[in-house]
Amino acid sequence: MNTNRRAEPFRYTLKEPSTFDLHILTINGIPVPPKPVSAVLIDISRSGCHLSFTLNVNIDNNLVRVGMELELAEETLYLEGTLKWNKEQDGSFHYGAQLDIPEADRDRLPRVLRRLAGEGKIMVR
Repeated sequence: MNTNRRAEPFRYTLKEPSTFDLHILTINGIPVPPKPVSAVLIDISRSGCHLSFTLNVNIDNNLVRVGMELELAEETLYLEGTLKWNKEQDGSFHYGAQLDIPEADRDRLPRVLRRLAGEGKIMVR
């Protein structure tokens, strides 16, 4: 009998946060000119991630879609998502993003996360 009642996927905290290029794709459905912003990936799960960057994006009044080009386990992943929450901390802005992963790529992120866990580069929370 399975007694695990966890409603959401496990979160994986990177032992060394990963820097990557973040692209704000749209704000309220309106495309934004492409200009990468340096961001830091703090943790990730199959459905979302916690990231940090220096821009204050007002997500309380705006629907913000982002694209992220991540280098994890020597593999490049391009993920898109929607910013869902934010808080200011230590001079930067932290955001939670809900990931929108196409069906064709659904197995790729868990495979990369398992590889990182095997290499001891992430911790399960």
